[in-house]
Amino acid sequence: MTADGTVDGGAAGTPVRRTNSLLINVSTLLQEPIGSLRRYEVDSARERGIDHEVSGTLRLLRTDQSVLATASLKTTVNDLCGSCLEEVEQELELNFDEEFWPSIDAFSGLAIEPPPERAGFSVIDAQIDLTEAVRQYVEMQRPMSPRCGEDCQGLDTNTTTEAPVDDRWAALSALKIESEGD
Repeated sequence: MTADGTVDGGAAGTPVRRTNSLLINVSTLLQEPIGSLRRYEVDSARERGIDHEVSGTLRLLRTDQSVLATASLKTTVNDLCGSCLEEVEQELELNFDEEFWPSIDAFSGLAIEPPPERAGFSVIDAQIDLTEAVRQYVEMQRPMSPRCGEDCQGLDTNTTTEAPVDDRWAALSALKIESEGD
């Protein structure tokens, strides 16, 4: 690791920076030519709105009007098994490409109107915040009916315990018994 927090080993001489945040300053990247690249190693990032730590790699590419973020991240989620209703922790892999559009020109300081067909997120105060993108991809990757394991037996249906009856409704249960006899 060098004195500025970077790690040698990036492709084409691009150093890999380490970060433990999903909030990345891109002020200098926005001032560089199209095709400029930043690589990050995200290590145990934890932000508000995300339950568990996020780790992985992030690549930021300066395009003609935006910053393209290519992420390969991992996180875990807590869920309930859809079969036995026990708590289960599952690891999710998040791979995505998202564009971040600046609202201010880095050279002139003038407001920029993003293209009407744009899709993606905003660059706010020369920073991109990956938190919302990660949150959205976690929700898309979350299984609809998670399982605690392949050998999950499901709920135990052999027990025949009756639900407790509230004393206030006891009179109704007597009516039910009388009507069943007819």
